[in-house]
Amino acid sequence: MIDATPSYRTIRQIVRNLDELAGLERVWPRGAVHPGGPHYRLKGTLGPISIGEDECGVIGRLIQKFRPARCFMIGNGFGLSSAYIAKMMEQNAGRSVVTLDNQSEGQGARCAQVADQLRQRMDCTLLTSHKGTSPQDIEPTAGDERYDFVFIDGLHRHPQVTCDFQTVQRIAANDAIFCWHDYWMPGIPQCVEYAQQTGYHCLKVNSSCEMAFGTKSDTVFNEIGKLYDNAEPPRPRLRPGAFFKLCYVLLTGTIKARVAAAPPAK
Repeated sequence: MIDATPSYRTIRQIVRNLDELAGLERVWPRGAVHPGGPHYRLKGTLGPISIGEDECGVIGRLIQKFRPARCFMIGNGFGLSSAYIAKMMEQNAGRSVVTLDNQSEGQGARCAQVADQLRQRMDCTLLTSHKGTSPQDIEPTAGDERYDFVFIDGLHRHPQVTCDFQTVQRIAANDAIFCWHDYWMPGIPQCVEYAQQTGYHCLKVNSSCEMAFGTKSDTVFNEIGKLYDNAEPPRPRLRPGAFFKLCYVLLTGTIKARVAAAPPAK
């Protein structure tokens, strides 16, 4: 049976447009840490690697439930997640989506160009993307608005993630929902633990690459927990299998890139 929900139609349209614009390669078609995916990267690149299609569904359910007005995103890559969030918020009375990315991962300039082409092709009227570095450019980029939904998917390193989280507090609404992608990677578990120590209620959803959500609101937190059958308290665990999959993807990507760049045999 074909899924005909707005969320599914939106991600399929985004993937199709990205493939037409730049060419996509599937990564982790059955999931990285847990069953899920697939993820994507631009053909001929090592990364960035997108969030999984299953993780788009996780975010889509959150947007449909809470209908956030404004979203701030740290990390944008080639625009799959930001275009998806923008279109889902557009369908649910959203007002703006603002992204910040320093274009340092992979072919950063190319990724930014593809993201902008995708924004135009998908007619993402809510979406505005900025080049800049977190945490120092968060407040200048955010302006005077307060954001209901904050998506943190920048540099996965400690204490970088925590520094981003600390700074973004200044632009977040009192009952804002935070989402951390790639909970299994360095920096994210430490940041989620810090958030809990400073008054946030947090849970982890066992999506392909694991996502954590946090909020200060008891009511909002309880409602988030009802959305996902595979939610649990966040507990850091070593994921050697996922790191092996990541290394394999980077290795095969390197080989493909070198083969493509090699001069033709005489």
